[in-house]
Amino acid sequence: MAPIEVFFGVIIFIFGLVGIIRGFLRELGVTLVFMFLLYFLSRFEPFLDTGLVKVMDMGPAVLANSSTELLKCWVFIFVIIGTAFVSYEGETLAYGGMPPRGPQGIVLGAMSGLLNGYLIAGSIWFYMDKFGYPLRWLGFAPDKLSPLARHMLQFLPITFLGQPVLFGQSLLLYLALLLLLARVIR
Repeated sequence: MAPIEVFFGVIIFIFGLVGIIRGFLRELGVTLVFMFLLYFLSRFEPFLDTGLVKVMDMGPAVLANSSTELLKCWVFIFVIIGTAFVSYEGETLAYGGMPPRGPQGIVLGAMSGLLNGYLIAGSIWFYMDKFGYPLRWLGFAPDKLSPLARHMLQFLPITFLGQPVLFGQSLLLYLALLLLLARVIR
């Protein structure tokens, strides 16, 4: 299996191609949804994490620690992939206006698609790292990370964009509100 940074880099590249095809006005709608989702997850993740543990403890038998981490990882990955599917499927939250044609439209579409790929793939990587890479069958493990992958961990979306910048709120909230404002003003 390829290193984790190559695997997620390929996923981001594929989203860049999707962005070229869909156009940046439609991709910005997905970006808006993901900014709010990641803000919600970064803000309420400790409560969700604790709630998942309580729900799992109420089952017929207490799961082993590795099973608990695997289940929590799957829940967060499912939320991210489910949100991506809903955001891309059917009529989406598209921004109004006439999309630019030619090279400008291609570049804007690719950039917004790459951004969405970074938000989606990076968030999945964040939760895989947080829960100790419980999906070992993918070939990813903490001891197999390259120095580049270890360095990239600090630039994953929730870590990088989730830092408080103003009034104790994260950059995710301000970017989401800026995108929402741009959507409403148009």
